[in-house]
Parts: sequence; C-alpha cells; structure tokens
Amino acid sequence: EELLREKFSSKSEEVVTSNLLALEKGMGLFRELEASGRVSVEVQGRGKASGEMMINGSDAVSLGALAGGCDFISSYPMSPATGVLTFMARHSRSHGVAVEQAEDEIAAINMALGASYGGARAMVSTSGGGLSLMSEGVSLAGITEIPVVLHIGQRPGPATGMATRTEQGDLNLAVFCGHGDIPRAVFAPGSMERAFRLTFEAFNLADEFQVPVFILTDQYLLNSFYNVPSFDIKDLEVERHLVESGADYRRYEVTESGVSPRSVPGLGKGFVGTDSHEHDEVGHVQEDFELRPRMVDKRQRKRGGLLERVFEPVLSGPESYRNLVVTWGSMYHIVEEALQKARLDGTAHLHFDQVFPLHPGTAGHLEKAEKVIAVEGNATGQFADLIRRETGFLIEDRILCYSGLQVSVEKVAEKLLEMLR
Repeated sequence: EELLREKFSSKSEEVVTSNLLALEKGMGLFRELEASGRVSVEVQGRGKASGEMMINGSDAVSLGALAGGCDFISSYPMSPATGVLTFMARHSRSHGVAVEQAEDEIAAINMALGASYGGARAMVSTSGGGLSLMSEGVSLAGITEIPVVLHIGQRPGPATGMATRTEQGDLNLAVFCGHGDIPRAVFAPGSMERAFRLTFEAFNLADEFQVPVFILTDQYLLNSFYNVPSFDIKDLEVERHLVESGADYRRYEVTESGVSPRSVPGLGKGFVGTDSHEHDEVGHVQEDFELRPRMVDKRQRKRGGLLERVFEPVLSGPESYRNLVVTWGSMYHIVEEALQKARLDGTAHLHFDQVFPLHPGTAGHLEKAEKVIAVEGNATGQFADLIRRETGFLIEDRILCYSGLQVSVEKVAEKLLEMLR
C-alpha cells in the first residue's frame, strides 16, 4: 500500500483509491487460489550478485563516454542515436555533464566545438542525416584542430529512409565527410564490450591528435540487449594532453608529428587563437602561399601517428585458412554464429572494429586466402570498396544485406554454404 501511494503521489486521490482497491481485490483472489491448492508460491533467497549486467548498445556507448571524461554533449534528437543523448541527460548531474538539446545538427556540432575549444571533452550523437548537416562542422574541426567525438547511429537512407530500422550505409560518409583533407579515425564496434572500450578510447585519441573521431553504430547494435560481464575499468586512464600556455605560446606550432601543443583559454597567460581560415602558427589569419603548404603538411602528418595507433582486426577460426569472411561493426556476432552453424572447414573470420585508417596488416590477411567474402549491411559493399582503395585488394564476393532488418544467422549461413561449397 505504501509503495502504491508513493507511485501515484502526483495523481488525484481518486486514482490512488482505485489502485488500492485493485490491489485489495487481487490479493483476495490470490488468497482464495492459494487456499484451494491451485497455486503456490515459494520465495527463494537472493543469491550473490552474478557480476553481469543487462545492457544495450546505447548504454555501452554512453558509459564509454562517461569513462572517457565526456563532460559536454550537444545533439538534436534523431533515431537511433537519441538513446545516447537521453542516457547522458539522465546521468548528467551525478557525472558533471553539460547536456544541450540543440535546435538542429549544425548548432549541435558547433556547440561541441566551442565547448572543446574551452577545455571540455565534447561529443555529439546523431544519425546519417544529421551527420550530413554536420559536415561543415567536421571541416571546421579539421582546420581549427579542435578534438571532438561524433557518435553516428546508422539507419537506412537516403533521406529519412527507414528511421527505426538498421543498416551500415554511412561508412563512406564518416570516412569522407567535410570539405578539405581532414585526418580522422573511425571506429565501428561489434559488441557491447567494444562499444564501451572504443568510445572511451575515442576521447583519448581525439585529444591526443586534435582530430574528429567517429563511432559508427547502428539501430541493431544500439537497441539490442545483452547479458555481459561488468566492464573492466581498472586500466582506463583519461589522457588530456593539455599544456599551460606562456607568453610565447603558438597554438599551431609546426612540429615533426604534426601535433601542436594544445592549451585552452585561461590555462596560462598565452593567447589561444583559432580561426576557420588558414592561419599561421599563432592562429592569425593569413593568405601566404608559402605558409599554406607548411600548415597543410603539418596537419597531414597526424595521419602517421593515427596509423601507429590503429586497433588490429580480430581473426577467429583457423590460423591457416583457405577462405576468409570479412566483416565490420554489428555483423560480428551474426557471422560468428553463422560460421559455427555452417561448419565450413578452412574458413576464418576477420572482423574490423576500426575501419579507418585500416590496420597495416590488412592486406597480409587477405592475400593468404584463396577466397575472400565481405558481409555488410549496405547495398554496395562500402567497406570492401574502402579496402580496395586503401590496399589495392579487390573483394569480388559480397553478401550485402539492406532490407532494413538485421540479416539472420540462418540467411548468412545459407549464403556462405552456397559460395564456399
């Protein structure tokens, strides 16, 4: 009775009374059934906590962001990425996160960049249509060298497409959006654990190299629930890569690595300049035809550092294989189970949860196989095309799924059997 009164405390006395009456009638019926022997209840003591949790992809990405020190998120609600925004809003006070529901995606990315310029660890959460609008902001992040994390929950396009269904159609957009040449990293987790860990890593990577870092998920991964062991956070360390500025501070100092010392306003006495125009090392706008190549080359040298930090793809199955199935993102569990079901000898699975830049060992894995098959959730094989662009290796055989529903284990197993037997 006490719980019911608390639950309906904001309602009228009539609502409270009717619910108490329903409780009384329900309890009376139960006592009659129990007395007749038609129903019995055994109350068992609660055992020890299992150490597991039930979690979906939106929760995993959000927890990774909190672990990574995210203290600012601005977004315009857009399915299927809204779950990250609402999770961060629910936990904003307890974790010191400023949450802004922006009027549109253009405002969202610019708010995040402004917050990051001021020293926040900032992110946005959107879908492919939202990222299309944010494209100019991505370019702004590129020339101002302001770190930002962009979570992209994919759904079928073009345009509104199928707003509540799933697809892997925005890989090209994440890799190439923003005018000009912009170093970046793109993650695409395939499990709850990797969604958490890669989101955490995205914030450190963005701050270290002062670049945009993308996390590609999709409706299937974000809305699927799993029982998983509690995340191991013992070795997680937030790395800010900030320096105190002096009177001679140069925000865009040319360095061998391409990464300039980063400060923020108020951290020291130096001037922290930034501008969307090409600029000199201090941050003053310039139109110098000799300076321009030096600044472009400085920014592009970050690609070498990003390449050194690439996560290796995961190889499962026999180390000596004839056939190789290649996947990325949410296809991981589907294909793992399909291969177990199909029981194909000499067939391995190579899964990528970082899709750009590609790991330097990618071509070596592919060239070992007699036959390579890409399994993707889009109509053209965007990742297979990216592999060819980056390595020269052509994956001709492709299983492409784009109905709006996540492809089933049975369908993938059937296709693999057709192609490999």
